Amino acid sequence: MYAGHLGFALGASSFRKTIPLWLLLLAAELPDWMDAGVCSLGMDRGPFALYTHGIPIVSALALTLAVVYAAFMRDAFGGFIVAVTVISHYGLDLLTGVKPTWAGGPIIGLALYDRAFIEITLELLTIGLGWALYRHGIPEERRNAWQVYAVLASLLIFQAVGAGAFYLNIGGQMKC
Repeated sequence: MYAGHLGFALGASSFRKTIPLWLLLLAAELPDWMDAGVCSLGMDRGPFALYTHGIPIVSALALTLAVVYAAFMRDAFGGFIVAVTVISHYGLDLLTGVKPTWAGGPIIGLALYDRAFIEITLELLTIGLGWALYRHGIPEERRNAWQVYAVLASLLIFQAVGAGAFYLNIGGQMKC
């Protein structure tokens, strides 16, 4: 799940309009970006790479980002939303793939990537629900602006390209 994480961030933004959307988008993708960083540093063979999506690291990322946000903005509830957005990454990934729990712990998940129709449907539902919450949080006079629909269209295109690349194996096997 990649575009679905962004859909979750859009939905989370409707609960606290003072949180910058870019921060919630970053929070939703943070474990994947950390994974990409580990890979780009050549650390993809060690034990650290396996656990960028594990419960301890995702929890530490959530806590760190939430505390920094809450301290700077003096907004504890906003910090909670930021933390939930980071943690949602793990939960959503459990639906689509399999993820480690902790060092030496079990690998768990529903592995819906093996069932493309179900996985894509779940991803589209996550995007749609997140966008609907986001749209609902916009002032009524701006809800039907083209930019609001452009956000949805962008996520759907992103999902289509990502799913096509993944399921058709465009570009061959990834290194990391």
